[in-house]
Amino acid sequence: MAQSDILGNIRRLRRERGRSQADMAEALHIALKTYQNIEGGITRIDIDRLAQIAEVLETELPELLGNGATKGHIDRFINEEKELYHKIILDKEAYIAQLEDSVRFYREILRENIAF
Repeated sequence: MAQSDILGNIRRLRRERGRSQADMAEALHIALKTYQNIEGGITRIDIDRLAQIAEVLETELPELLGNGATKGHIDRFINEEKELYHKIILDKEAYIAQLEDSVRFYREILRENIAF
């Protein structure tokens, strides 16, 4: 299921239920611009946000994901999200390791300078 299809379903369901983007933003406790960015495809939607949107629109996740959505589609979406977060965590861990190396390096320089 392509993100554009999901966003189209959200937009369609929102309009069918007579809700404005401002209504959605208020119900989701986010800024209007944030909701506009979600619906416009600028901000990536995670599974938690999709579940919140489904609740506000009084529907189920498969309807947001499309008529052909099955548990397999939802599981694939969740797995893609997990992979993305796993990659982000690995990148952050590598960055932290670099910072720790820098701290050790500068501590050693300080120790050497204090010894003089």
